[in-house]
Amino acid sequence: MNKTLKITGIVVAAIVVFFTIVAVLVKVLVSPAGVRKTVLPMVEKKLQRQVRLGDVQVSVFSGIVLKNLTVLEKDGVEPFVQAGLVKLKYRFWPLLSGRVVVNQILLDSPAIKVIRLPDGTFNYSDILAKKEQAAPQAKPEKGEINLLVSQVALTGGKIRYEDRKTNGRPFIYEITGVEIDAKDIAMDRQFPFTVKATVPGAKLEMGGNAADVGKKPAMNAVVTIKAADLGKLVAGLPPQLAAKTSALAPSGEVNVRLHLAGPVSAPKELLKDGEVKLTKVAVTASGQRPVLSGTLALKGRELSSRDLVLVMGSNTLKLAFTVADLLGKPLSLTSSVSADRFDLDPFLRKSPKKAGAAEEKPEPGPMNLPVRAVGSIQLGQTSLKGLPVTGLSVKYRLAENVLSIDELKGNVAGGSFNDTARIDLGRKGFAYTTALSVAGVKAETLVTALAPKPAGTVFGTLSFKGQVSGMGTQMAAMKKNISGQGNYEISQGKLTGPGLVQSLAQFLGIEQLRVINFEKFNGSFRVSHGKIMIDSTIAGRDVQMAPKGTAGLDKSLDISLQTRIAPQLTGRITGGRLGRFVTDDKGWGILPLKVTGNFSAPKFALDVSAVREQLKQKGKEQLERTIREKLLKGKEGERQPPEKELLEKGLRGILGK
Repeated sequence: MNKTLKITGIVVAAIVVFFTIVAVLVKVLVSPAGVRKTVLPMVEKKLQRQVRLGDVQVSVFSGIVLKNLTVLEKDGVEPFVQAGLVKLKYRFWPLLSGRVVVNQILLDSPAIKVIRLPDGTFNYSDILAKKEQAAPQAKPEKGEINLLVSQVALTGGKIRYEDRKTNGRPFIYEITGVEIDAKDIAMDRQFPFTVKATVPGAKLEMGGNAADVGKKPAMNAVVTIKAADLGKLVAGLPPQLAAKTSALAPSGEVNVRLHLAGPVSAPKELLKDGEVKLTKVAVTASGQRPVLSGTLALKGRELSSRDLVLVMGSNTLKLAFTVADLLGKPLSLTSSVSADRFDLDPFLRKSPKKAGAAEEKPEPGPMNLPVRAVGSIQLGQTSLKGLPVTGLSVKYRLAENVLSIDELKGNVAGGSFNDTARIDLGRKGFAYTTALSVAGVKAETLVTALAPKPAGTVFGTLSFKGQVSGMGTQMAAMKKNISGQGNYEISQGKLTGPGLVQSLAQFLGIEQLRVINFEKFNGSFRVSHGKIMIDSTIAGRDVQMAPKGTAGLDKSLDISLQTRIAPQLTGRITGGRLGRFVTDDKGWGILPLKVTGNFSAPKFALDVSAVREQLKQKGKEQLERTIREKLLKGKEGERQPPEKELLEKGLRGILGK
């Protein structure tokens, strides 16, 4: 027992002696004056900034405590870094050899001000600028403080960001709750670290290892953003930035995990993999509020989507895409979009025009898109201006600023359509070509949806094939540059309504022609220099017409309308001597008409030159019949004598036959 007490007493005595020695050495070697003499010049030399220091306390167990440490800006007036409390902890054993080795630095509630200056540089840019390598420092003498820091900890920090490179008032953004913890710090090997911070609406965290910070700093770390609230994030932005996004009213939650690895000197190469998870992310745009959920995944340089869904009201759109190389030039994108049902009309609505004269906007482009894309769109059911469309399929390519629509097909109005197109985005105003075919479509349904003004005037089954090319997005440019050709046919239909048909019925004075029924209305067209040249025929039971001429894109008309009226109607418009010349041998009235004016107010008149030619032809036919009856009449089956054959040949020459 006595032996044990002796040993215990010896140990206690040794500890007391040890701490007494340490206490004496601390008082001798680590004095407040020595700290000021050593630490302040060292910090000022490293940062090239003036440093102010309040009270300095030295304790055997607490180490060195610096109060009210302030690093000033380059101008020596405003504070750059402020810390109410800085603790420097030192090693005990080096004290025995007369050296003070500080290995831990603890900062409590520091405040850092980061400023972007009007020239684009920062208030710390000069500190980070490369300088000539300094000469090796001499070995510290006894009593001097040597900073061999192996641990740095920062708690309760705040970073104030001020951007002065703005057109108006500088905006300010604050990051709070900054925590940094780095242990086993070494300049030539890796060591662990963690960084945490809070911004309005989200908490950020980074943890991992840093390496070779003395020569070529590198890291291997994971950055996470947990449960970021987009609404709060936007609300916490400076007013100048929040104003630009507040109209979108963003909401939803975002979770981010990013893996960074590699030298910090190549920031573009740092991102190795990660994912961004979106949960009901919504914005308001064009009167709609789409909601997006799903995951964006990064692996190497490849970015892809997973379970990405866009919801708009009762519509759900499935999205899938892959970017093969995020750092590639151009970017290579593959995408697909599909939905059982999705209404396109909300995206196609135009904003109401403001009162006053319409202004021609400048033509867009040329565009230089660093993207190559291939994709498809599949919509089971959709609508276009209220027109139901089923089986919509689109396949497209984008390369070298040229967008190619390889397939655009679907079913509409009882029939189908198929289109291909090419749009050169690299030219001002763009340049485009398209080839459209339509088969078996109900004309009245199509016209009602796409051209409401003439709705209810055209009925029947429409087939169409045409090619159109042009340049420009403004109406004036489109009218000037558009060209094309094609053919069309409407079967088992009718023409009615105000405009051409009603004006024709009124001109002829035939009520029955207010509705023109036809078995077939077909023809061809050619577009050039702002005009559409048409050559067509309308075959009906009561009327037959052959419209031929031009219809301007300005709605003007210049059409020759050769019209044939059925015998039961001819007597109502022709009679007397004129009737003998405007009817054929079957009793159909023949009226060569001219249509001018415009679509809404057409003007009908007899085509005088055509009537004159018609009368001449009618006179020739009448003269031929008379001569044949009087001079060349012979018995049936009897061979004509030679003189009659000569007379008939001469008659043909006179009549131009």
